[in-house]
Amino acid sequence: MIKVISFDIGGTLIKNEGNNKNDINSLAMLVNKPYELVRTAYKEIFQKKKGTLLELVEMFCSYLNIQINNDIIKFFSDKFTISENDTISANTIKLIKKLKNQGYKIILFSNSCCLLKSNLDIENIDYIFYSYELGYTKSEEESYRIIEKKLNNKPNEFLHIGDNLKSDYIFPKKYGWNALYYTSNVSKDYDNISNLSDVCKILKI
Repeated sequence: MIKVISFDIGGTLIKNEGNNKNDINSLAMLVNKPYELVRTAYKEIFQKKKGTLLELVEMFCSYLNIQINNDIIKFFSDKFTISENDTISANTIKLIKKLKNQGYKIILFSNSCCLLKSNLDIENIDYIFYSYELGYTKSEEESYRIIEKKLNNKPNEFLHIGDNLKSDYIFPKKYGWNALYYTSNVSKDYDNISNLSDVCKILKI
């Protein structure tokens, strides 16, 4: 029986706008290293460590054994500049309130960098879990076990909702959680919703 509703933040509760140029492919080309190596370095440093912009960039460059330069610093400075438009819609806030009133615990669970400090002071949220605070990302089982222990709930009592097929659907299900993939591309290959309010239909409330 589901008792906890978990939401991803970026791309799910908050729509990410205009940041595509700052993706991992662009970063790999900038530092002239293989994509998978750069992706791993990014996850290990920016999603799992705390520090200032310069400290994190220095750790990133050290991980890849490259020299830090102004172009790399600018890349990350631009990437972690938060838009004032990064807000949660009124309909989503209403949905969260409805779920809370139905007795569900509500948490936010995000692979995030400590430099992204969005104002998420929302009523009806029980906990917010960031990967940089947990020390593990959504692709790692340890993060799920930490959250379960914190909330004192079993894996099958969680339902996670998010827009990334791997980190918000495949991995949560792998580690025992229920999951819904939030996408406009409906498919029979996985459980998905195209509108966040559809979760109410899934829960039959």
